[in-house]
Amino acid sequence: MELTLTEPPADDNSVKQEIEKKTNTKLNISWVSSNNFVEKQSVTLASGDIPEMMMVNDAYDPQVLSLARQGAFWDITPFVKDYPNLKALQADTWTNTSIDGKSYGVPRLRALIGGGNFPLIRKDWLDQIGLKQPVTMDDMYQVFKAFTEQDPDGNGKKDTIGFTGYVAADGPGQYAWVENVFNNTQGKWKLKDGQLTDVTFDQGTRDALVWLNKAFTEGIIAPDFPTLKNSQVREMITTNKAGSFSDAMNPSWLLTGQLRKTTPQANLLPLTYLEGPQDKYVPKDSGAYGMYVIPKSVPEAKVKSILEFMNYGASEEGSVLANYGLKEIHYTEKDGLKTTNEQAIKDKVAAYGGLFANLDKYQRGYQSGIPADFMDRNRKIIDERTPHAVPNPAIGFISETGIKVGKEFDKKIQDMKTKVIMGRESIQAWDDFIAALKTNADYQKIIQETNEAYKKKAK
Repeated sequence: MELTLTEPPADDNSVKQEIEKKTNTKLNISWVSSNNFVEKQSVTLASGDIPEMMMVNDAYDPQVLSLARQGAFWDITPFVKDYPNLKALQADTWTNTSIDGKSYGVPRLRALIGGGNFPLIRKDWLDQIGLKQPVTMDDMYQVFKAFTEQDPDGNGKKDTIGFTGYVAADGPGQYAWVENVFNNTQGKWKLKDGQLTDVTFDQGTRDALVWLNKAFTEGIIAPDFPTLKNSQVREMITTNKAGSFSDAMNPSWLLTGQLRKTTPQANLLPLTYLEGPQDKYVPKDSGAYGMYVIPKSVPEAKVKSILEFMNYGASEEGSVLANYGLKEIHYTEKDGLKTTNEQAIKDKVAAYGGLFANLDKYQRGYQSGIPADFMDRNRKIIDERTPHAVPNPAIGFISETGIKVGKEFDKKIQDMKTKVIMGRESIQAWDDFIAALKTNADYQKIIQETNEAYKKKAK
């Protein structure tokens, strides 16, 4: 099988040996660097020499999609019923990795709540300047402004900003939450009256650009956001240069722990939700991050053995073993909270977390070393987010035209958004740009084909 990791564990790793013992298997894992996994995945799939089980990080990668439809992978749909732990995985996980209504792989499970792109904010800075947790976008703006102007770190200098984040070449990156709140949907599409509408054309997207342009002009968001990398964004948080960024919940403790080495009262708080013009919004994850495919060259009997292996991984015992290691060797447990240790780092236990599912619905709130009170708070936030969480309504709906030219359009759209935010183009220029998109035959074909795919799956 093939998995991704920058530095792989040794072949005699104790966690691997325990997995082999529990499942009566012999594992031969090809570890691939996370830095070039996508490239290696593409080459391996194209070669046809595919391992007996292989991780693909996107079920709807065009190459994966094409091969599945050509019959290169086993359709495991008829078999899943015979493996109770796999069958019991959350329904969204299976739905959001299915292709034409069939399952061509075992999903890599992720918790539905706590992931996605949403603000984490310095609670200690809010307390320092006497502000409450923001609820609306107006509140958020005032918090960013206060973080920039009111010396929230108390060092007597005007050297902080409200929000930092990066953008991607083909999307808004860590600024996506602004559009999502204004549009009350996650991502590019919104389900309305039985149709998927492209929110690029919506008033909410325009309002988000106006909001961000004002924030940029007033200097309350990172002035160099188009060139920032994720590592630089996090460094701005841990060096008290910025009071907020967006991410999954996990870094709330990771970065707070780093901050507390110099600022004992530091407290990075994941927001529960934000109220936009239409409703409360917080993202709901897809429930999966890719899947494990089995090539059709594998005999059916071996397919069933592989599924039995993965069924163990979807048990509580298998999940804990792969994600935390061996009790009292790699982790300790107190009050229901597992804490990994230095041996877990040395043995690279986290590597096997990519193999077997983490069944804990609060997994996106956990970070190794997290204090019990911090984890309790994160669990409460996840519970409070659940009724307001909004999914991406267009997962798995593929446009053939989009495969060919969609990225090019995405880059052009994001380039225009960045220019509007920075004031290099006016909001009127955005309106003109949108008007041109409405008459672009290829772009309209992407919308048409995406809706055809949606209707096909809905049936």
